[in-house]
Amino acid sequence: MIHMERPEPEQRNHAKKSSLVPIILVSLSLCAALAGLWFFLAPSSPLKRSANTQEQVAQAMGKPSASPISAQKTASSTDSSPTEKAATAPAVDRQKPPAGKTTSVTRQPKEKDQRCKALAARLHGFFSLLDKEEYFHQFQVGLPAQQYFLKLAKKLLSNPPVVSRETDDLYTMLKNMAHFFRVIGGRNITIIKTILDRERDTVEDVAADLYQWTTGPECDEPEFSFHAPINQLYEYAGFFLNSISGRSYLFRRDSRSRLLVNYYAILLVNEANKEGDNRYGIDLRSLIPRAIDEIEHSNQLIYKEKYLDTLYGLMEKYPAKTKISRNDLPNESRLEWKKPDTPVRKAGPLHQG
Repeated sequence: MIHMERPEPEQRNHAKKSSLVPIILVSLSLCAALAGLWFFLAPSSPLKRSANTQEQVAQAMGKPSASPISAQKTASSTDSSPTEKAATAPAVDRQKPPAGKTTSVTRQPKEKDQRCKALAARLHGFFSLLDKEEYFHQFQVGLPAQQYFLKLAKKLLSNPPVVSRETDDLYTMLKNMAHFFRVIGGRNITIIKTILDRERDTVEDVAADLYQWTTGPECDEPEFSFHAPINQLYEYAGFFLNSISGRSYLFRRDSRSRLLVNYYAILLVNEANKEGDNRYGIDLRSLIPRAIDEIEHSNQLIYKEKYLDTLYGLMEKYPAKTKISRNDLPNESRLEWKKPDTPVRKAGPLHQG
């Protein structure tokens, strides 16, 4: 028979203690976890109170808040749905002017500035090239080409020719015949004629740019500061189109110069009609068909088709007359108009054959 000994009381107590240790550790960890959750999730936790306090201090000092709560609010506001953004957008858009008006107001000055700068650059470039030409240096005008020609232009504009009733007395007629010689002198006329001959390939471009510069919106560019009012240019348009002196002067020039001057004179009278300032009553209905006929039979113009398109468009605005009376004839034709003193006799038997 086997005899089993009982353990000592101290050994039993030690075994009980060792079996209770895991239970105590688990319960402590659970308590710690619950305490942590309460600490962070409680509505009046110290961490939230400190964060709120920091945010209030930052706002009082005028500094942006850097707390996690404000960051979350910022993120939520930036990530808002398009519907929420659309709901708040009209409050801002009501203060803005309509899109169409804004673009029309801002576009016009930009287009005008670009147009003026482009024209000034091209015109200034032309005169800068003249300064480099040897034949222009030989004239020794003493000024840059641009300054020299603008000075002549201002002198001509301030001394216009006689357009109306030039045939009333012989002195006015002779004065008109020598208008350019009197105002700018024979030497300057020679210089201009030489440049027109040497720069044949660019004359039409320069004439087009000058016309746009003078008739378009007023430009003020430091590269090309020149202003010619329409009412002053109209005087020379009437001189070339409606006076004996002006027309005879053009017939002494080359065909290209004559056609260009006639073309732009017609355009200037049309501009005067737009402004209601055709004070000499120049009638374009008989002048436009004549200019079309002359340009169509010429091979001297580079932009011939462009000129014809413009003139045909003007002819629709000023339809040609079907009947021509004595008052419709140019001034030079009126001088040749003579009323017969006696009726014309019919040829008798002796005068036949």
